[in-house]
Amino acid sequence: MKLKYKLFIALVFSSCLILLLVVGVMQFTIRKNFIGFLNDVEFRKQAGMIALLTKSYTRHSGWHAFKKDPRAWHDLLDLVRSVQGEVEMIPPGPGFGHPHGGPKPGPGPRGPQTSDPAAIPNDPISLHRRLCLFDEQKNYVAGECRQDSEFDYYPIVLSNRTIGYLGLVNMYDMRQPLELAFLKKQTQIVYIIGVGILVISLLVSYIISRQVLRPVNALAKGTREMRRFNFEARVNVRSNDELGALAQDFNRMAVTLQQYETMKKNWISDISHELRTPVAVIRSKLEAIQDGIREMTPEFLDSLHKDILGLGRLINDLHQISLMDSGNLSVNLKSISIEALLNKIIEAFAIRYEQRGIDIQKAWEPGTLPLVSGDAALLKRVFANLLENTLKYTDAPGLLKLDCKVKQTHLMIEMDDSAPAVPTACLESIFERLYRLDQSRNRALGGSGLGLSMSREIISLHQGTITARPSSLGGLKIIIELPISTETSKP
Repeated sequence: MKLKYKLFIALVFSSCLILLLVVGVMQFTIRKNFIGFLNDVEFRKQAGMIALLTKSYTRHSGWHAFKKDPRAWHDLLDLVRSVQGEVEMIPPGPGFGHPHGGPKPGPGPRGPQTSDPAAIPNDPISLHRRLCLFDEQKNYVAGECRQDSEFDYYPIVLSNRTIGYLGLVNMYDMRQPLELAFLKKQTQIVYIIGVGILVISLLVSYIISRQVLRPVNALAKGTREMRRFNFEARVNVRSNDELGALAQDFNRMAVTLQQYETMKKNWISDISHELRTPVAVIRSKLEAIQDGIREMTPEFLDSLHKDILGLGRLINDLHQISLMDSGNLSVNLKSISIEALLNKIIEAFAIRYEQRGIDIQKAWEPGTLPLVSGDAALLKRVFANLLENTLKYTDAPGLLKLDCKVKQTHLMIEMDDSAPAVPTACLESIFERLYRLDQSRNRALGGSGLGLSMSREIISLHQGTITARPSSLGGLKIIIELPISTETSKP
């Protein structure tokens, strides 16, 4: 089942539950309050009876007449019924009090029971059969009510003194056509309102399910486009909720994948070009020998050997980069002496630097550099690449100055060379793969454009940084920061 149907059903189900609860509460409330209303209204119509009871109490100085002669109570009810509507309605005051609950009456004699339906004619809701008289202590005096019934007590007041109570047995059900018709009408209205609310809830649930799931559908469509490698697809979701945030993350992911796809295509194209060039050179030399144009001399073999070594270095660099990208490059971190490492590399390049007319200066005090945490083989490759670049691209006579400084928890290695300089706009780009400032000049000098890129990857694996800046000597300044080993601060 689709999510939109599940959401729609959930909303409709919750709406129906709420609707049933509301209708049930309304039905119960209407029925209960209407019965209470009937009790109160019908009782207030008996104001004349309270007035007659007050007069009888005054005449007999108590309720003795009703206790001695039970028929007196029925005579009083007949009198009230005969003058109903003619006796003036007495407002709340000394003769008629507001109803209030009270305890059940104490033990007393039950009034005489009668089964004569004509005893109290024209009593549609048996009101007179539900009336009883109690004295000031709420003891039973007269009436046909059962003592275990629940009463509402209405005080009978004479000269600001309560002389008794007129009790009314609560009515819990309606059996007369008038009341039943009224309740039926109210019930119909409630049902009509309920049906209207249900229809509205269905419509609202449908709209909400569509609105809520619209971003989800857009994300699903965008995901299908991604699966087809269409990384230009974007999701247009304007909501400010979690789905909107998810859509923004999706679009950012699409941009990243698009950039990665572009880089991958360029990378494959550049690699193909880089491999094609040395292969073409080697092929042309071999074909020249086959055609008899060139002779197999030692010098020619040495040139061919250098071309093959250059191709091997390029293939090895590409392999190293693929290992870095896949996370399979093994890094063996140990506490090493960066001073000893630099001295060995400088010694290895000393003859070639001297032949090119480039001096090497070391600015740090011997024996003062701390140990660093690193892989000696990988760091040796980084510094060898940097010294190789200076050797290739620095004009003679030139200068390479190396200095090391402690910067909090890192050792900073600075390498400054003399002219020519690298344009400021290209300082960040030189760390990109296969990037060259001058394509023809770099290729002629044997550069592949991978050395600085690999150096940055290796330094990153050491939790360090490598940056490029203009040098005060007129060339390029490379700054490398490596974490100092925690084992010891000096070699």
